[in-house]
Amino acid sequence: MDLALTSPLNVSSACRATVPSVMDTVRRFPSTVFLTGSPRSLESSRRLRWSEKSADLVMRKSSLCSPCCALVLKERYAGAGIQGTGRVQMEDSFTIEVDSTGKDPAFFGVYDGHGGNAVSEMLQKSVWPIYKRKLSGPDVVRATRETYLELDQLALAAPKGLFGALRERGLGGSKCGATAATAVLFSKPDGSKELVTANVGDARVILVRGGQAIQLTVDHKPDVKEERERIEAKNPTPKKPLVVNVGGTWRVGGLLALSRAFGDAYLKDWSDNQINGARGGYGLTAEPNISVETLTPEDQMIILGTDGLWELGNQEVVDICLAAGESTSPEEILKELFKVAVERGVTDDLAGIIIRL
Repeated sequence: MDLALTSPLNVSSACRATVPSVMDTVRRFPSTVFLTGSPRSLESSRRLRWSEKSADLVMRKSSLCSPCCALVLKERYAGAGIQGTGRVQMEDSFTIEVDSTGKDPAFFGVYDGHGGNAVSEMLQKSVWPIYKRKLSGPDVVRATRETYLELDQLALAAPKGLFGALRERGLGGSKCGATAATAVLFSKPDGSKELVTANVGDARVILVRGGQAIQLTVDHKPDVKEERERIEAKNPTPKKPLVVNVGGTWRVGGLLALSRAFGDAYLKDWSDNQINGARGGYGLTAEPNISVETLTPEDQMIILGTDGLWELGNQEVVDICLAAGESTSPEEILKELFKVAVERGVTDDLAGIIIRL
């Protein structure tokens, strides 16, 4: 598995890779910019342009991994996003963080906002700085869980300022939230590669092994029996269910078709922190599902995407990627995936990342 980066990095103009604040060694790479627009614009180069404008992206050297553990990526990955039909604003975003020296883990994440883009934009900027700091410890599963829960606290924070207490709790308001799926790629001292994936909500990470789609994440939807049971287990009034079927769709509080998400303060459990005091909520949580996978020579690709992309089905997405062939860039493959999704009637915002192994 040859993964090496010395080439342009592909990022969305609305979803740029985050740039941490402290640098050791800095290299700058030109990047290709994907301009956002309506999905219908995929049929018209006039409305949607894949620009070759130059942009600076700051990469850095760091010391999380031993110098003998080199992970390098070369022309092997891309990320892009596109705004859904009729959407007022783009609420999906993504992050790509790859160390130019190959000595740090590589990080990839996609985020799907709802009720506004405040939470998804916060995740885009904040996930990797927090995650990277926590990965300095030996337990990657614990670091991942702590990162997700800390990010949820940021999303739920009360507004600051003199009149903050009078405003809705939560970044972007009490009904603003987001899902996320992340992947961290490590190189181990023995030369093997380890992939740590996690998610909250219905964004997914798919590993392509021997041409087959392997979903490494778990969809957190209230139509999953285990999720409904988890939520209802703490319901103090069972005669009034917390999860309700509305028009054939299970919804938490009769509103949200997700059982786990960042933000969404109005559905999160709360307490006045008093013994025998007031408490409530609808069981919504940001507890992630986490997977640790040692990569094999059969592994061909990693695909991250927000839920709209997976309306095509996991295996069909994989088949489209593989059918494109090695000569087609990941960026061009994402264009094709988005085009097919739009032709099938997907109207949701889309964000995706492809990493060739």
